[in-house]
Amino acid sequence: MRKRTRRLGAILAVALAAAAPGAMASGCLWERGDDSLGSFCAAPSGGEEHCVGANLGPGSAWSKAEKDGALPIEMWATWPSDMTLDELVGSPYWLEAWRGHLEEAADYVRDDARNAESLRATLAGKLRGLLSEVRHHQQEILEGEPVRAADRFKEAMTAKASAEKEPLAAALAADKQAMAVVQAIFDQARSDAAPLRSRYAGAASRFATYRSAEAAETAAYAALSEQASRSDSEGLDGAEQAVLAAAREASRAPNELAAEVMTLSAELQAFAASFDEALAPHEEFLATHGAVAPDMTSGALRSLSAMLGYAQRRVARSDATATALLGGIAMRRQALRALQMDKGAREAIARSRIQRASEVFGEGARARAAAVSAPPPVSEKLGLPLLAERCGELLALVQLRPLCEAAGASWREAGCAALRGRFDAAEAELRTGVPRKIAAGLSALREKGMAAAALDAAQARLDAGDVKGAAMAYDAAVRGAEGT
Repeated sequence: MRKRTRRLGAILAVALAAAAPGAMASGCLWERGDDSLGSFCAAPSGGEEHCVGANLGPGSAWSKAEKDGALPIEMWATWPSDMTLDELVGSPYWLEAWRGHLEEAADYVRDDARNAESLRATLAGKLRGLLSEVRHHQQEILEGEPVRAADRFKEAMTAKASAEKEPLAAALAADKQAMAVVQAIFDQARSDAAPLRSRYAGAASRFATYRSAEAAETAAYAALSEQASRSDSEGLDGAEQAVLAAAREASRAPNELAAEVMTLSAELQAFAASFDEALAPHEEFLATHGAVAPDMTSGALRSLSAMLGYAQRRVARSDATATALLGGIAMRRQALRALQMDKGAREAIARSRIQRASEVFGEGARARAAAVSAPPPVSEKLGLPLLAERCGELLALVQLRPLCEAAGASWREAGCAALRGRFDAAEAELRTGVPRKIAAGLSALREKGMAAAALDAAQARLDAGDVKGAAMAYDAAVRGAEGT
């Protein structure tokens, strides 16, 4: 409710400007629906759409939809009916107002209606589709036209003059010199942005080529793996060198692209700072005449950041694949060498590895036994037990039971001996102990007045038999109650 109130306050000036003559005479500005600011719409499951003027708020649309059909009810907001998509995208002011209405619609479903299914339908329905449509149209404009900051300024001046005619004409005449200065700044920005735009297009093209080659890179690694799995001792050397060469090649292109992206990002940021600095003395002039300084760089910077993130993640995947292949080659080389040894040597190697495996399993089993012997941690402020980690430890212990009861578990015997006496207790704690503690903790949180939504979610998982999921939801509720 607070978010919606703030948003209404932010667009109140627009509402007053758009109100029809005489709207205040009735004594209530919001008495009749007015879609000059846009509309709030709602549609129940299996029902028709119900739209009201934005001045009536999302609650009015919700009430109409609630009378017409069943939950869930999907909500969204539209821009003014007489405004084209081009006009919306070209006006930062109206675009922000419409986005505020979208947030207001979602906030109403979440905070006032408090219906999770309706919120899910709202976020995945027409609201999402309208956002995608606007963003796609913005992208088309960015890709299809150069920066036309001065043109937008002239359009703003023309629209303003049409609305206010003589007063604005007089103001523009008085500001002719300032207009010339601003025009020169925009012209210089257009000139400076042209090479940057060209370089961005080149970087985007090279990135698209690099991204399209991912499947081929993966297939090449798969072929090298197949080759190594069939190679003899002499062939493994060649396979190893091929894997190293593939890893170097997989890193070369993204490293070059990353260097280009970071350099271009730095230059775009410097360009934006220079442009803002040049316009700073003229902010009042722009505001007076309803013109907004164009944002020339943020979209490109976000795109370059996404390119860089993808390249870094792909290089990490390539390095991990190459490392795994080299490890597999080393193991195959050892196995081939072992096959060339006599029987006694092979048996000695086998005994050594079995002994090492037994020691590692025993160390892990003793550590697990110590972990389940300790009490679960408690929260700092409320002193309630935190159970998600405890539940995970108990589940991991119970899952080892079949291994320790198997007939061929001799090499695991040292570790299993430390665990056998704990299996029954761990299963009992999972079955009854942990659920009781979760239920008691939820009751304590309800008594302290915590919001019911998070507690209900944990209780639902507990009722469904999902003890681990309930423990995770319960821990999240405890931390939320403590603000941690």
